Amino acid sequence: MPAAHRGKPLRPSLPLPLMKFGKALINMLFDFANRLRKAEKRIYLGTLPLLFFFLAAGCSPSGPIIAFCSPDSPRMRQAIAGLEASLGQGKLEVVCIPELGGQGDEELRRVRNRSPRLLVVLGTAALSRVAPLVKRAPVVFALVANPYFTTAAYEPEHPEIHQENITGIASPPPLEAALEQGAALLGTGPWGLLYDPNDGVAAELKDLFRKEASDYGIRPMTAATVDAAGDRRGLERLLARGARVIYLPPAPSAARYAPLLLEWGKKQRVIVVSGHPEFRQGALLWVALDYRRLGEEAGSLARRVLQGESPAKIPIAEQAPIKVQVDERLLRRWSGYPPPQSHAFSRQDAKAQKF
Repeated sequence: MPAAHRGKPLRPSLPLPLMKFGKALINMLFDFANRLRKAEKRIYLGTLPLLFFFLAAGCSPSGPIIAFCSPDSPRMRQAIAGLEASLGQGKLEVVCIPELGGQGDEELRRVRNRSPRLLVVLGTAALSRVAPLVKRAPVVFALVANPYFTTAAYEPEHPEIHQENITGIASPPPLEAALEQGAALLGTGPWGLLYDPNDGVAAELKDLFRKEASDYGIRPMTAATVDAAGDRRGLERLLARGARVIYLPPAPSAARYAPLLLEWGKKQRVIVVSGHPEFRQGALLWVALDYRRLGEEAGSLARRVLQGESPAKIPIAEQAPIKVQVDERLLRRWSGYPPPQSHAFSRQDAKAQKF
């Protein structure tokens, strides 16, 4: 130490208030750093369960969300639009496969190799392929009439018991809604249904039609057909037996004879009630599933799974939102108003003659 300072206290080079402020600032910075480390630890611990869920599921937290569907159709595109709007992830990657053939197996293999963080499965044919092979990645399904027909679920009486990585929405065809709406609009009487016994959906609807129709005062009649040549004969048989209304079911085979039946409806040869989502022109009453709404519901369910909820703990739900449309022109013609000799009698003329 220099001689000039020996025995004398050192004077601070900074004013005392400034030194106190600096010390306080350093302590505040240390305290902030400690709080930040604790917050990071809480965030890390909070994300661990979700991370473990994805790892256990055999998928990547950053993997894609893929919609796997079958078959491609207008109703499928409506459902995908609803799914995308509800999920809020923008445009989804969509893999749509044919109902039959080996292409579906190859496409599913490619999808599985990409380790999706969520697979949204639309359609019974798609779920029937996915359920036996995808046992770890989380799956949400929709547009499936009867998931218990697949290996995804086991007993309708226990919707909470199903394959652990799968949950979804069962949507039975709205036959009962069509019977109820039809009986209210058209009254009771004989209804006919043409079905193909080789079409599982049509055969199941035939059984349900025979079982439920009488509850609404409707007398059910059915006829079987297996090809286009037999469709006209089958419809003719139903008319010969006195069918006043023919129900067009939402079954794949019904598309084969739908144009003929709807043409008869336009010409007033028979009243047509359609349950088919893609055939309505010529039907006096149309009652079909609302596929966009179903897509939106599937999106809401998918969000729950993406947020960490286990599919194993979500029971399979039954939802069947419907759309109803009445062709008022056909309804007026069938009701006999205006009468045939007064085709030029307009609604304005009727108003003018009111007292």
